[in-house]
Amino acid sequence: MSIARYTATQNAAASPRDIEIRALRYVNGLLSGAQDALARATALNKTAQLWYILLNDLASDGNALPDDLKAKLISLGLWAQREVAARLQDDQSLAPLIALHRDLIAGLEGQVARPVAEVVPFHVGAA
Repeated sequence: MSIARYTATQNAAASPRDIEIRALRYVNGLLSGAQDALARATALNKTAQLWYILLNDLASDGNALPDDLKAKLISLGLWAQREVAARLQDDQSLAPLIALHRDLIAGLEGQVARPVAEVVPFHVGAA
């Protein structure tokens, strides 16, 4: 089976939450492994693309998350976009972005096994 077909099959079977977790892990892997300027720029651009997608979804009419949770996630997303833009201009640490993504992954993973009625919104502290 080709990689594209495998990926399509995997995505078709995955929940949106699972896809979000994979996407956040993917950009964190890129950010963590960015050892040179090109890898850093690529990682930051992929991170910006992910947040663009996430923010568009959060702002869409079809997003069923509670308004207060959406607002918090949008705030985090806007911070992430500002952080990406700043890190594209300097060589400061990518650790705050990586930490944000780790916190979001942990929150999403904590929700996977629980019914929606039991999910408690998580708080990710801004660095």
